[in-house]
Amino acid sequence: MRKLKLLILSFITLVFLGVNYQLHTQHFSKAGSKRDILLQLNFLENELKENHLGEQMQNLFPEGFVFVNALYGLSWCEISLAQPYDTLLQKKSIEEALFAYNAIQTPDAKVIFAPFLKPEYGVFHTGWSTYLLSKILAVDTTFQDHEKYSIELQKQCDKIAEAFEKSSIPFLESYPMQSWPADNFIAMAALANYDKTFTPRYKGIIEKWIKKVRNSLESELGMIPHQTHYETSQIIEGSRGSSMALILRVLPEIDSEFGKAQYQLFKEHFVETTFTFPSIREYPKGEFGLGDIDSGPVIFGVSFAGTIVGIGTFAVFEDIDLSTQQYQTVNAFGLTVKNEHEKMYLIGRLPMADAFIAWGRATALKYQKSNNINFLWNWKFHLCSFLILMLLWGVFFRKKLRKLISF
Repeated sequence: MRKLKLLILSFITLVFLGVNYQLHTQHFSKAGSKRDILLQLNFLENELKENHLGEQMQNLFPEGFVFVNALYGLSWCEISLAQPYDTLLQKKSIEEALFAYNAIQTPDAKVIFAPFLKPEYGVFHTGWSTYLLSKILAVDTTFQDHEKYSIELQKQCDKIAEAFEKSSIPFLESYPMQSWPADNFIAMAALANYDKTFTPRYKGIIEKWIKKVRNSLESELGMIPHQTHYETSQIIEGSRGSSMALILRVLPEIDSEFGKAQYQLFKEHFVETTFTFPSIREYPKGEFGLGDIDSGPVIFGVSFAGTIVGIGTFAVFEDIDLSTQQYQTVNAFGLTVKNEHEKMYLIGRLPMADAFIAWGRATALKYQKSNNINFLWNWKFHLCSFLILMLLWGVFFRKKLRKLISF
């Protein structure tokens, strides 16, 4: 029995030491961060092209195929936008992002979406695919076949703009009779990105839409709701951490001032410290709720999906320290496996998480200014770990300690 206790205690000690160590292994320079993100993208590329990752994720999530491809493509775009003078990286980024975009546009990818919705196939599919294409052309407008994709982007943006213009409500359907505001922000960000890359044509539509959104905020928190009625945009469910983290990731691309205001409310109601680590709640402070397909597991109130997305969200609002600490937290607890070719989280068992982490880190890379990182930002966890281990080992060796003290 004593040997079993020793084995368990040794395992607990190794876990604590491992987490504490991992918190200090990811202090990269900008070049180091780029190399590390590329290892993640190598893993995702292999999974998508060799192991049918899109189909695997579709079996787990309602939009798994589209989501994992879109995030993969967006990660390549963001890492290239963060390194605009790296022509080899730009070429690779365009190739991989177009691979992802073309995969999303196949009949198999569209089969679960309704073609009769406005915009066609609903605002989720059209929004994410068009947003990805807008980022591809933000990276480069001179690659082979760029004219074809530029025309395609304008056509898709026109369809989105027409759907919003003809709607009396701000939030369109993602699926028949289901409306999720976050998907609408992705679609609108595509229009905003078009205007930044080409001759602006959607400014008026974006401004009108923002006014509608401001009039549809939930009254209690003054924030964007999680789910609304598909016919009236009446609130079905108030703000949640996972959807707000995603909305705020793209909102600065649409309206920076509105984004800053919502971000301050987000930090007030959803960002907190859990066991000394930065985290994002799924439900506002003071409220309790369970996890679902959108949030993933909710433990101690923490939204795992929101917390991962927060890596990029904090960065776009230039909360660089918080973004870095959020990533280091995810990395420390993420069951990381890394070799000279690939890097994966959760031992490679849920690559959707890898895609979100890669997107967040690639986004943050653009805002990484220097290596001035506070290595002891989580000294409280180090101290608690030390005290807990001292207590556990003290209990285990209590008889020997008593003898020593008696002398």
